Amino acid sequence: PMMSLLEQMVDSNLITPKEYEMYFSKFFIEAKQELKKQAIAEKKKQIEQVVSKKEDPVSAVLDKEDKKDSGNDDLVLYTKLLLPFRETNANVMPLINQVLHSNDKQVKFNTMLILIRNKLPIPDTMLKYFAGMDDYRYQLYSELKKMKRKELFPAAFNTHIDLGKSKLLDESNEYNKPDSIIYMERLPMEFKGKKGFMYFFKVKPKKDDGFWKIGTVGLVPENANEFEFDEQPGSEGFSFYPPPGVLYPGSYVNSEFAFTRITETKIKEDEPLNDQLNKILKKLLYSKRKSAAEFYSTDDEDGIGKSGKELDYGY
Repeated sequence: PMMSLLEQMVDSNLITPKEYEMYFSKFFIEAKQELKKQAIAEKKKQIEQVVSKKEDPVSAVLDKEDKKDSGNDDLVLYTKLLLPFRETNANVMPLINQVLHSNDKQVKFNTMLILIRNKLPIPDTMLKYFAGMDDYRYQLYSELKKMKRKELFPAAFNTHIDLGKSKLLDESNEYNKPDSIIYMERLPMEFKGKKGFMYFFKVKPKKDDGFWKIGTVGLVPENANEFEFDEQPGSEGFSFYPPPGVLYPGSYVNSEFAFTRITETKIKEDEPLNDQLNKILKKLLYSKRKSAAEFYSTDDEDGIGKSGKELDYGY
């Protein structure tokens, strides 16, 4: 708990490196030990994957695709604590570069963000590498936006459809991660003076499911180069939340304009798709009105309950 508290204080500039410099040697040794443990864990995982592939090639490939790397919070912590000493100790950056080149994608991703936040160079290909993956694209976009470094996000992946697909995955968790997400259509939408689009995706929850659910992403600005509206903290609909790992303190989410979710509505083959999408769009808009609360029950198929509040389906 003390280490976690120290990490948050360093993140928030509430403590200077000089104030914990006496522990540098201890932290450096522990970081090297943690890096060795991480390398052993990665090697063990590779061996298990090779054995699994030999025993059941198809299942091994599917299992590898479904599982996201777990990361290592301790390595992230030590990276943050040691980085301020990079100019006074020549051993710091070589160690952090080893962390950056971990085979664990989450470790690599978190370390890259720390370096970007401190305006330090990273390999040119790394941003494209993560922007090219659905599992990381929206998270990268969101973190760069918080840092006011959005210009670093690769332009090739800065599209509403690419970011929308990734955001739907980001809304899911590891236990109910959709098998497939495919873009269908977008419809114009206006809400509280903001004009934009609602994007619709068809979502297959599990590979063997014989049905598709409807996923919504919005409100997305009309500007093709913008994915989310810039809002100021303190306005109606804002709530504060600490991001995972407290990678960048002081995050805000505008719940007032948030319509992104995987609904419980299944696509009906015997009904025009456009009618189904317009029905969901109207329900989402009405759900934000207090006067419409009585029209929604807790078993609503779209996952919208009384008072227009989204029901918790675990995604």
